[in-house]
Amino acid sequence: MTMDQLIYFIACAETNSFTKTSKLYFVSQPAISTAIKNLEQELNTDLFIRTNNLLTLTESGKYLYRIARPVVSLFKNINSQMEDFLLTNSTVKIGIPPMLGGFIFAPIFQSFTQRYPNIYLRMTELASSANQKAVINDEIDVALTVINEGVIDPRLDYVKIDETSLIFAVNKNHFLAKRSSISIKELDKIPLILLKEDSLQYKIVYNYFINYKITPNIRLLSDQIATIKELLLHSDIGAFLFNQVIKDGDDIVGIPLKENIKFDIVIAYKKNKTITSTTHKIIDFIIETYKKSVS
Repeated sequence: MTMDQLIYFIACAETNSFTKTSKLYFVSQPAISTAIKNLEQELNTDLFIRTNNLLTLTESGKYLYRIARPVVSLFKNINSQMEDFLLTNSTVKIGIPPMLGGFIFAPIFQSFTQRYPNIYLRMTELASSANQKAVINDEIDVALTVINEGVIDPRLDYVKIDETSLIFAVNKNHFLAKRSSISIKELDKIPLILLKEDSLQYKIVYNYFINYKITPNIRLLSDQIATIKELLLHSDIGAFLFNQVIKDGDDIVGIPLKENIKFDIVIAYKKNKTITSTTHKIIDFIIETYKKSVS
């Protein structure tokens, strides 16, 4: 019998669900189910009645819950106090694609540092695919990134926090600025800025051009959003940006794409890896912040 088994058992008893417990502890649902099954085998008794994905304590389960809950509570209290001690000067390495930095990370950063002044965030700007690889390779702790049409890496767990979509951005005096919508196949002669080749945006947009049998007129590849917006303001060039990047007063117009290219904004972390308390805090804080923003 391990403490993890007891912690998962108490959580399952209180949530009546393997799935809810897995989300609570950022562990896969099969891992929770296996832990409980092993505990039942060790104790040689059924702890839960399983009915339509709903867990109900057996008499043995009720007894174990009664005697184990104070032990788990005491353990968590010790663990919590140690975590508070260890939080001093702790660092979380977080990866963020350049286009998400401004409208996702910037509003979070100040309020997070106010709540947790002893946790240092080390941000790395990485394109979405590189971001996820960095999590898998343990180069960063967590990624705030985008995925398209549910394409995910099975080695990662994802929590969706928001959505975004691509628009075609030009300055307000551009001859296309008054268009209510536009298709990528209408942009074959338009000078373009695209994000760099390792970005999800580049791969998707470039594939549309290829499918339309068009060679795009790419003038620049850049992941510097501030630079891209300045170039839009002072030239006849266009760029594909997330709709939230365009702000009131920018003098930049965002034209919806007829292709309706949407993305899920997600938190990604490595599956079946023990998540540190500091990483838990940034994940929970981001989820909490965005639940409040949409409520």
